[in-house]
Amino acid sequence: MKQYRKKILLILGLLSLLVVVTGAYPLYRYLTHERYKVWSLEVEPASYEFIANRQGLVISWKETSNSNGKKNKDEPIDYSLVIHGRRYIATESIRLIYKSGDNRFDVNNLSWGEYWKIQVYDTSQDDLPRKEYDLLKAISDYDASYFPVSSAYTHFYDYHDQEYRTVVLQKTGGDDRKEVLFNMATGKLEDIPKDAGEPLENRNVDIFRQSTSLKDYYSEALRNISSSIRLPQSVIEQSSDWRLKEEYPAAYDLMTKKKGELYFLTNETDVKLLSDIYSLLIPKDRGLFDNLTVYGEVTKDGKDHVVHSYEEFISVLKPKEELKNGS
Repeated sequence: MKQYRKKILLILGLLSLLVVVTGAYPLYRYLTHERYKVWSLEVEPASYEFIANRQGLVISWKETSNSNGKKNKDEPIDYSLVIHGRRYIATESIRLIYKSGDNRFDVNNLSWGEYWKIQVYDTSQDDLPRKEYDLLKAISDYDASYFPVSSAYTHFYDYHDQEYRTVVLQKTGGDDRKEVLFNMATGKLEDIPKDAGEPLENRNVDIFRQSTSLKDYYSEALRNISSSIRLPQSVIEQSSDWRLKEEYPAAYDLMTKKKGELYFLTNETDVKLLSDIYSLLIPKDRGLFDNLTVYGEVTKDGKDHVVHSYEEFISVLKPKEELKNGS
């Protein structure tokens, strides 16, 4: 009889535990995922390699241990929400209960678990030291009557050798918006200087892949996300004889096997830097300027030119100031 009662109590205990667990899981989902209308992964470099005398940096990203994602945290992932300049590379992680532009968002009255963080890596040091900034606190310190809207509006901006990412703010309870600058060195928000005009990203890193005959070499257009390069599979398949593989094998492996992204470490349209890097993304027995056709869209006289050296190339190219992003 006692054994029978023990079995009954054990079964009841297991059933109670099952009820608790099945009820707790939806609550866990609600608290950690489903209550947030906007959320993003938190990432960190899995591996990275500098190339071309530190003019370029290849990074393979992975989720952090406390990321919102579900994947194996050691698996390389595609990540495109990167804003970078010559020195700083910034990522972000977000959990918000309101959709972008919902003017109920109030940085003075955050819900439990809400955040918008910006992680900044310093490429001037070999170990890429990381600092994390609380964007919502930075906004509160700047003007607590505003809240941030979608990072889709965010881009890089350089002013007087300071590196920024733009932030669009909206009035809580209203529709008025304004653009401000997030200083990647300090984590503070700043007004756009009056003499700066509209804070546009004018650097052009696409000259070789879009405006020369090099574009015909690649079997498919190189994926350009936020002034960086990611190799599509068809280009990876044609890359076995690249100079990159011979001179920087670790970087080559990151780009071809671990979803590595190549970042041009520049704040401006630096043609020499671009030529040094693109020289690595072609067969090792070929020169970048071997019968290279430069299309009229980027030449001084608007005509196509065939060049055979870097000196010839820059002699026909428009001035740097005219080679703006999208030109």
